[in-house]
Amino acid sequence: MDREAYLRSQLEAYPDDPFWPHTLGVWLMGQNRWEEAENAFQEALRRSPTYAATYYQMGLLYEMQGQTDKALSAFREGEKLAADQRDLRLLRDFRAKLSLYLGIDEP
Repeated sequence: MDREAYLRSQLEAYPDDPFWPHTLGVWLMGQNRWEEAENAFQEALRRSPTYAATYYQMGLLYEMQGQTDKALSAFREGEKLAADQRDLRLLRDFRAKLSLYLGIDEP
């Protein structure tokens, strides 16, 4: 079974777990399959709207496509979630991206 088939099988086997569509989205993004990656990330967020790591990946996806407004929106939403969840590593990553775009450090 190839990687994509495996990820899709896990997506179906665990219909409530956001990890699998998130992981599929990252894999698809690496294949430059932007629309499919975005759909996978949207599915991860449908399963768990507070899955902060997906907002980071979506921000990167939008960034790669030159969609700055969407990237900023994803990074901002993810930053709020990471702060609420006290995920300091992810919070640092979100703030680094926001600092690059905005030229400032957001609190």
